[in-house]
Amino acid sequence: MRYKWPSSIENEEDGENLVYPTNNAFTERDLVDIDDKIRAYKEARERLDNQTYFGEGHVMAYMDVEKDWPLLSNETQDEILDVIENSNTMACPEPEMWLMYDLKFNVTNLILASFKHNPEAPIMFTQWMPQLEVYERYADERENDFQWSWDDVEQADMEELERYYKGIGYDSIPKKGPEETGIITLDTSPMDDEEREMLALENWYDEVYNEEADNLLFDDEKFEPRDNVYDPEFGTSSSDKSSALEEKFMKEFEAFEREFSEESQEWRDQFATVEKFEYRPDPEGQKEFRGHLVVACTPSDEDMEVAEKITERFNDEFGKAVFVETRVLGHARMEDNVFEVWLESYEIDLLHSKRQAFINSKLWTGPSEVDDKQLEYLVDEVKYLISDEARNSYRMSDYSEIKA
Repeated sequence: MRYKWPSSIENEEDGENLVYPTNNAFTERDLVDIDDKIRAYKEARERLDNQTYFGEGHVMAYMDVEKDWPLLSNETQDEILDVIENSNTMACPEPEMWLMYDLKFNVTNLILASFKHNPEAPIMFTQWMPQLEVYERYADERENDFQWSWDDVEQADMEELERYYKGIGYDSIPKKGPEETGIITLDTSPMDDEEREMLALENWYDEVYNEEADNLLFDDEKFEPRDNVYDPEFGTSSSDKSSALEEKFMKEFEAFEREFSEESQEWRDQFATVEKFEYRPDPEGQKEFRGHLVVACTPSDEDMEVAEKITERFNDEFGKAVFVETRVLGHARMEDNVFEVWLESYEIDLLHSKRQAFINSKLWTGPSEVDDKQLEYLVDEVKYLISDEARNSYRMSDYSEIKA
């Protein structure tokens, strides 16, 4: 016997349409199968709606993704698929099962309760935050930019977190130490001498080895007139990091002065001061100036004596044509072997490097110390490097040019 029914019938209880074969032809076995599917559908629906179906709570071990998935609304299915496909932070196995398991819980409360359980090292499941970022039910959390307070943590429901862990096989909420969770903590203890020196060295590297400035060529579109060392406004370029920091500091300083203008100057100086320099025009010096010699060394008496000797010799030889600056690196130690001399003129040339002599002796064959012979070598090199011959040449900097 065969039956012909309409192409679909409506489940009055749930308002859903069940589609049947296009030829509308059914056998007795078809009807039995349909009856079994309807019965299974109602049982599964009842099982999902009743949280105590498996006993004391929702238990992952008894979940059947294939059977339970069709029972979810289209919106929920789309949200789960969105989390799985677009989340780069979720690294759990069988994500569909975990996300379906989490549907029975308030994920926001799970996160807050985790912090309440162990503030120093809360255990965070990788699929929690992706749900907050996608699910419509957590739209309020997104609008608040996930800004929670410790008051919110104190009000968290710990019983729900306990049910969550029992559902995945734990007798109680686990607790781990910070070293087991990958949490990075901020060490607020005072720095020791070595840490302080290393930090100062890193800052010095940032100031001296500015790749952005070193690679700026004269024919570059980004090259501004004030990028030229001969421009009166040299060093004020907005692309220079130190200039930007100085500008930011001055704005904050001026705001500070206005806000506390009623306080005495002595009181304000405790918090911020600006050292002002008096600029005196020196037409003769500007006309003669050809270069800036930098001597960078440790604060040891030995290095300071050599730096002073270099300064005196260059003043006698070049006068105002070469300005000599000694940069004392307070963080450098004698064992660092730092005594560097370079000239900033038409080009930047490293003339002497004690450090290179120790760590790169195969390429840097010059002496490590500045004795009388090396001092005269520096004088001769600078004579050439500030000359019109060097200015008009097309030389390329190379270690072979600056060997002693």
